[in-house]
Amino acid sequence: MRSMNPSKVHSQPFRHDLLGLRRRMLGVSQVELAERAGIGQGTLSKVEQGLREATPDMADSLAKALDCPVSFFHQVEREYGPPMSAHPAFRKKASVGQKVLDRVIAEFNVRIGHVRTLLRTVEFEPELQLPRYDIDDFSGGAEEVAANVRRAWYMPRGPVPSLTEYLERAGCLVVHCDMEAAKIDGASYRLPGLPPIIFLNRHQPADRMRFSLAHEAGHLVLHAYPTPNMEQEADVFASALLMPSSDIGPELDGLTLAKAAYMKPVWKVSMAALIVRATALKRLDKSKAEYMWRMMSMKGYRTREPASLDFAQEKPTLMDALLQNLTSEMSYSEMDLAQTLHLHYQELAQMYGLPTSTGLRRVK
Repeated sequence: MRSMNPSKVHSQPFRHDLLGLRRRMLGVSQVELAERAGIGQGTLSKVEQGLREATPDMADSLAKALDCPVSFFHQVEREYGPPMSAHPAFRKKASVGQKVLDRVIAEFNVRIGHVRTLLRTVEFEPELQLPRYDIDDFSGGAEEVAANVRRAWYMPRGPVPSLTEYLERAGCLVVHCDMEAAKIDGASYRLPGLPPIIFLNRHQPADRMRFSLAHEAGHLVLHAYPTPNMEQEADVFASALLMPSSDIGPELDGLTLAKAAYMKPVWKVSMAALIVRATALKRLDKSKAEYMWRMMSMKGYRTREPASLDFAQEKPTLMDALLQNLTSEMSYSEMDLAQTLHLHYQELAQMYGLPTSTGLRRVK
């Protein structure tokens, strides 16, 4: 990446849709916001729907009530709905309220805006290509596509040391964020003018996170639009990408729980994923697989596999590099970052793991 001067954000009118976005991001109701800002709920409702203009004083009050700079409401960013890949998952989350899901989608939007802003400061040229395939062109389906992706990325045989590294080299931004309340493991966006973005729930074990990452990569490679079988296809793709049949197949013969426990840190996938893969490749017959699943349940491994087998989560580096470009290469201070990304620095520090105090000088 090569640094460039960021383009200045031109003065924009108050965006009523961004007011609603910020409110949902914080999980605040209109009633709560009206009380905090000292504005009648009817007035607030009209402002949020674009039926009434927000005065400068009203905008200041709303910004204080929502703990953000006033500039948040004057951005040029558009609002995006739920990610295509997450729609089926969202529908299944009957136990999760819409308010929680709205909060996650709002945070996705804010982070997408940050990505767009940060990319204005660099020339971003991926080392590898992220291929796109039509699954109907392959008799072997998602399994064959995954093999082609490994070839396109010049992957050596065997386990993938860091899938995050390969995806970042192929121009994907991998972002860890808090989706624990929504019970969503991952989601992805492919938007015009931006590199593909994969959001991962940071509150999941490393093996599950890797599979979620591979699953979302499958959506990016296979699915330009929603299809009835897209989730199953992404799962097959993920299994084949992380555990190629030609490499892992012989190792799955005679699979037991003890052998799965041994293989887990080597292949960096869950014991459950190894059982599923062995079954799919017919290295494990149905009765043996059923027995192993019963044992997994009896030992509580269906809920949580042994902590002694855990390995470290993969760490994305691209977002850190984009932020470091501003702070180190372009000498942005905490205040400068807040003005550029339209959130107070404390919130940015929490979102991106930034130091609480950088001591950087302010750019004049």
